[in-house]
Amino acid sequence: RARASAHRAMLAFQSRVVVARARGAGVRSRARSRRGFVAHRRRALFPTAAVAASDKVDEVDEVASPGVILLFGFHPDEVAPIADLVGALAQEMEVAGAGELAVARVAGDALGVSAEFLLDGEEMDDAIAEIDFTLPPAARVVLLRGDAAKQLMPDLKLEMVDLGLDPAVFGVFVAKHAGLPLGAVANAVIKAHENYWDLGSVSVENVEESIKKQTTSTQWPGEEAWRPFDTICAMSLVMDHAVVPDPQAWTHVGGTENEKSKTREDRSAVVVLDGIVGESLRAALLAEITEPGWNHLNATAPPTSKWARDTNDGVNGDEEDEEDASSSATTFQEDDEDGDENTHKKKSWGLTAESIETVKNSRCSKTFLNRLASLYPEYAVRLMPCDALEPEGVPGGMSLMFGNGNDDGDDGEEGNSRIATVVGNAAVSGDQFQWHLDMDPGSLDASAPFTERFGRYVNRSFGRPLFVSALVYLNGPALWTPDMNAETLVLDPGTGTGVFIRPGPGRVLLMDQDALHRVSPPSRAAKIPRYSLVFKLCFYPKDPETRPSLVRTEWGTPTMFGTAGGRRAGKGMV
Repeated sequence: RARASAHRAMLAFQSRVVVARARGAGVRSRARSRRGFVAHRRRALFPTAAVAASDKVDEVDEVASPGVILLFGFHPDEVAPIADLVGALAQEMEVAGAGELAVARVAGDALGVSAEFLLDGEEMDDAIAEIDFTLPPAARVVLLRGDAAKQLMPDLKLEMVDLGLDPAVFGVFVAKHAGLPLGAVANAVIKAHENYWDLGSVSVENVEESIKKQTTSTQWPGEEAWRPFDTICAMSLVMDHAVVPDPQAWTHVGGTENEKSKTREDRSAVVVLDGIVGESLRAALLAEITEPGWNHLNATAPPTSKWARDTNDGVNGDEEDEEDASSSATTFQEDDEDGDENTHKKKSWGLTAESIETVKNSRCSKTFLNRLASLYPEYAVRLMPCDALEPEGVPGGMSLMFGNGNDDGDDGEEGNSRIATVVGNAAVSGDQFQWHLDMDPGSLDASAPFTERFGRYVNRSFGRPLFVSALVYLNGPALWTPDMNAETLVLDPGTGTGVFIRPGPGRVLLMDQDALHRVSPPSRAAKIPRYSLVFKLCFYPKDPETRPSLVRTEWGTPTMFGTAGGRRAGKGMV
């Protein structure tokens, strides 16, 4: 039986020996130029992402056998172009033993055998060979074995992206990996990457354990009796229909089908919930973002001890800037050194970076998130991993790429604005806001650690985190009346129509982060800011084969709005 298993493993282990040859000019120089877009690399570019936190870089195992690049989660058609690329890079970098380098795809039964068994002809424990190893959903891994393979980094990773290949997590073999099945090594590399970048995903094997560890306290003074069924769904709808690529949870497992050709009909969701935040918790959240005893009923602006007119959320921008504004999350930044009044006119009130950290870690915020998690028990609900979404994992990298940062700030490296996972808004009369997206996982840079783990995908894809914005309206206890305006507007681009959500004390708006929306400023009659707190979240599905969605069956069939219901605009209307 062990012999049969080994035979199946060799069939699944598809290899291509590299022949070093030139591939035009400037292969390595292009990689160098791409690395030059920031002065500082991520916190430990390659080795830290490849080994566990307790490992040291100098513990890399010296392998005498020829170097090999092992590919996990790749399609068979990708092996040949990667082999050609490896050969060209090895020749240009004058890597010793380049002619003996190999590129191999590992799938199926090959995940259960060791590198030493496949590559060096060593014997393997029959019991280990019979274990079924499965990679986590959406995982693509590149493992390097041998000095010749390791010398290709980081150029190989950059050039693979330039070649049009989907991103992957890269790792190297270390001494502790000796004799382990290849699937176990790949899983260890993925886990180390997730732990380092706080991605918070849940593996299939550890679902029950993760549920036990998840904080579930939903009680708050004055609201001890709160239960999930106290929540009332005031709106549940889908909109913005499109046909999009549909990657499966486990891609290219057998390699018999080109999954890039699969598509699905996609719709963004908008859900409005009342009763999830009671009066006591609402008042605590409002006090947390202002000050104890602050006169919320009469003060015309938020307290400057926690707020500044520095939030860049698509405010007062030019029309031609909309594409860039909608491609990145809300950012925060410090004042311009020259205190330019015109600059302040282009920004709205937002919580300072220090206040955001305080609010994010407050008990009232955690209670709200726990209540939200209790409504969606099939997900691990986490704040989105802000630094892991940045190019190279460098805070402020996205704002540099999209041109919406502040070069004089100090929140990110080289003074660029960093992504915020919690945003406070205090919209006042006279503010102007643009349509924007909070985040789109399909537009992230290929070098972002999140993209290396989950790829670039359309929200609501199998086995991948669902990006959700949870907005809590905090004014109260009196109702926010219709004449005060300040509604949240959500657009169905295909019809040029949309829906609005009027603020209410403790009302919660949940929407997919790729839903196009904007704030409507308060009217003059309001006389006070419209306070809200937005939590930028990732819902990690515990069942990777169930499509993530905000709508729930217990709230009834969602309304099919606009293009989601088959509607379309007349000629020339959009």
